[in-house]
Amino acid sequence: MSSQISSTPPAPVSVTDPRIWAVLVVAVGTQTAGSFVSQGIYILVPFWREAFGVSLASASLAVTVMNAIQIVTMFTLGRAIDIHGERRIVGIAMLGMAIAMACAAAFANSLPALLVCIAFLGGTYAAVQPGGTRAIMRWFPPAKRGIATGFRQAAVPLGTMIAAALLPFMAVRYGWHAAAWLCAGVSGAGAALFWGLYREGSDVAAKTERPLPLAKLVRIVGQNHSFWPVLRLGIAMSAFQFTLTAHVIGFMADGLGLGLFVASSMFAATQLAGIPGRILLPWISDRFRSGLRGQSFGRVSIIAAGAAAILAVLPVSTPSAVILFVLVILGIFGIGWFPLYLLEIAESAPKGSIASTIAFASTICLGVMAIGPYIFGLLVDHFGYGAAWSALIVPVVVTALPLAISSSRLPISQTGS
Repeated sequence: MSSQISSTPPAPVSVTDPRIWAVLVVAVGTQTAGSFVSQGIYILVPFWREAFGVSLASASLAVTVMNAIQIVTMFTLGRAIDIHGERRIVGIAMLGMAIAMACAAAFANSLPALLVCIAFLGGTYAAVQPGGTRAIMRWFPPAKRGIATGFRQAAVPLGTMIAAALLPFMAVRYGWHAAAWLCAGVSGAGAALFWGLYREGSDVAAKTERPLPLAKLVRIVGQNHSFWPVLRLGIAMSAFQFTLTAHVIGFMADGLGLGLFVASSMFAATQLAGIPGRILLPWISDRFRSGLRGQSFGRVSIIAAGAAAILAVLPVSTPSAVILFVLVILGIFGIGWFPLYLLEIAESAPKGSIASTIAFASTICLGVMAIGPYIFGLLVDHFGYGAAWSALIVPVVVTALPLAISSSRLPISQTGS
């Protein structure tokens, strides 16, 4: 089997071919497992704060370290996927995540020790997103990539929802070490699923040019006039979503007086709403707004920012039903945005550098994801939630408006330039 896989099959794969849906099932299952573990780090922040007796900003360093190490490894792993194929690299990466969480559960009895384990976790998780997206781009025809990407990306809030439902219960009942052991088991299962069932079959394997060097890659993708505006909004929305994931439970528990259990349950509902959001939004965009995916991305982001602004100003006495309604809107749009963004980035990639392009864009997004929760925590500690929410919402609105009002019609069926 060739170690280099083309971005699309040499002959079109029929949408009735059961192999492509088997690929999607495996990709969804693997992404669900990866999301359970990686997003579980965000969810466990309040419990580490209590267990180690540190400030919110210090506990949030777990998120910062995880994302910071991804920045270091993401592009290298993306190139490795383009060269060696997604099955090998993603399978090894998921196994590495399991080892990292097992070490955390067994040996991390202080915050510094925990951060070492989380750093290894971040370094391996960096392969999951570019590998899974490359699998979709290779197997699915352009007309079906929106719905396929939507289903796969729905696995992220699905995994987060399951983690939000299980990990706080495990941490309160049995201690956070038990929650970490659960994460290790889930990641190991994900590794077995992808390595055991996913195939880069010889009928879709073909030689391609090697991945482009970083400088040349940036120059080529930058020739697409929509690439940088989409990337800028992707950066703002990445900070928005992942900072929200790290802090919304604490905000609802303290700022809205709900308590950790109720806040965790309502946060799980937010993730549940994100699942149909990630499927329906790209389908609606491709079905009814063909060629205007970037504009759809901008408008979806503005709605998400508006929902967050409403949540931020709700008084303590707000009925739970109202809070839940706002969270559902926030889940649909504040989580559902990602497939629109990801496809815009992936379809601007040169052939043979799909994973590398996704990794490049993700590396930049990870920069703000790494510091976002920490800065939010600092603002809360020193100035309160009002300043923190403002710092999170304003960049989204500023970067979304140019795309939201754009009327240029762009091609969506291109795989690479």
